[in-house]
Amino acid sequence: MKDKPTIINYCNFLTFIIYFLIALIPIQMVLFALFPHPGTIVGWFTLFRDSPIVGFIGFDVVYIFSNILMVFFYISLLIILKDKITNQTIFALILSFISITIYFSSNRTIEMFNIANRYFEATTETQQISFIAAGELLLSVYKGTAYFIYYVLNGLSLILLFNSFKDIDIFSKRTTVTGLISGFLMLIPATVGIVGMIVSLASLIPWIITCIFLASDIRKFKNLTVASS
Repeated sequence: MKDKPTIINYCNFLTFIIYFLIALIPIQMVLFALFPHPGTIVGWFTLFRDSPIVGFIGFDVVYIFSNILMVFFYISLLIILKDKITNQTIFALILSFISITIYFSSNRTIEMFNIANRYFEATTETQQISFIAAGELLLSVYKGTAYFIYYVLNGLSLILLFNSFKDIDIFSKRTTVTGLISGFLMLIPATVGIVGMIVSLASLIPWIITCIFLASDIRKFKNLTVASS
């Protein structure tokens, strides 16, 4: 079958992405521990001025990169499953792309960086107060409605995706179960107080396990494809 080399290549590519996503999780946690978020908007401005890289990290630039990888993750999965895909899988992938698009619209890293620079360039207290108000608005938008919707849609898309895997013989039961657990835990946004923070951190455990199982399933499928060539 002429499509087999393509499938094998995308299996390798998807496996690489999965392990990259796994590696990014502890990196994000370490960065968050080393560089906690400032408690005030002026603190954010100072961070962006003194350590722009740390400021970008604090405003989730690594998470932006993770979501870009997720786009390639879903596209690769779609190509690999093109002969086995179900309507539920397609719906889940569409929902995933919508949620990622919403996330990108919520992030205000560049805007915050520019406002921080303008704050320190201001020559009057009135100007500084206006930039503080602008910064507070950017911060509330970043963790506001769009972020909340992104989080919920992301959880729903994972639930639908891994539920659809029950009807696809490539994936093991353990992959679908841990994937569903991850999806349900990800329904609660990290911005919903201490509960949201605890649940979002807890969701990382089944998600890492799911990624490991998923990589194993993809590798087995690739080996079967190679053997049948």
